[in-house]
Amino acid sequence: MKKLLIIFLAAIILFSGCVDQKTVKSGDTVSIDYILKLQDGKVFDTSIESVAKENNIYNSNRSYKPYPFTVGKNDTIKGIDEGVIGMKAGDTKTLEIPPEKGYGDIDPSLIHAIPIIQDIPAIRNYSKIIEIPANQFNRTFGQEPKIGDTVVYPQTNINFTVQNIASNVSLLLNQTVGYKIWFLGAPWNETIVKIDDKNVTTKPDVKKNEIIQLQGAAWNSTVVDVNNENITLRHNAIPDTTVQNMFEVVRVHFNETSVILDRNPELAGKTLIFNVTLRSIDTGARNRSE
Repeated sequence: MKKLLIIFLAAIILFSGCVDQKTVKSGDTVSIDYILKLQDGKVFDTSIESVAKENNIYNSNRSYKPYPFTVGKNDTIKGIDEGVIGMKAGDTKTLEIPPEKGYGDIDPSLIHAIPIIQDIPAIRNYSKIIEIPANQFNRTFGQEPKIGDTVVYPQTNINFTVQNIASNVSLLLNQTVGYKIWFLGAPWNETIVKIDDKNVTTKPDVKKNEIIQLQGAAWNSTVVDVNNENITLRHNAIPDTTVQNMFEVVRVHFNETSVILDRNPELAGKTLIFNVTLRSIDTGARNRSE
């Protein structure tokens, strides 16, 4: 009897060991804690609150908890996706991930340099007659088009008269020479100096030494000269920063001659050192598909 009990207990232990040996495969849903370092040893990101505080990267607006993803579903970067395969719950592993399996190489086409001293044309020409698709007219002006009606273009003080209605609605600019126009967010107003059959010509209402704010810029600029051809601006340096717009994050950096606008992911071109601890494995989704 004692011998049978020993065999039975051994079988239970062996079975438990097999259960505990469950390893990550493609299709499993897992969660990991991670510490991300760059090659210089600096901690860049982590899912662990205490580590974030120790390395002065704590962000009170985010939640620190294990990161969940499904392996093989492109939920995360390739190096992590591949690196967790074969791990067991509780395992810790260091992954050195090259750019091609991280956030990619740096794309030079996403880096734009603006001269710190920049000339902008002083004279601007606008079409005297503009056209807008008929099906967009109501959304733009809040009314149906009617020949002879006067409408104000949104976020400006520019008046147009409805001239013709077809698949497009033709609008004729109403203003006269000397009229001062403004656009919401523009760095300066403009004065109409000439109108001919096709175009409206304007000049800027801006003076030397004025400090202006270009729309969307994280820095301000000083007007260093104004003449009949150009407005010369000096973009005033600021510390490195990021600008979040509707579509992307842009990193801004000033050097001695240029403002560098970089639209690459911040970790593009970098080798990443991830210390990863596997917290959980859920094989349910994979098992259902097998």
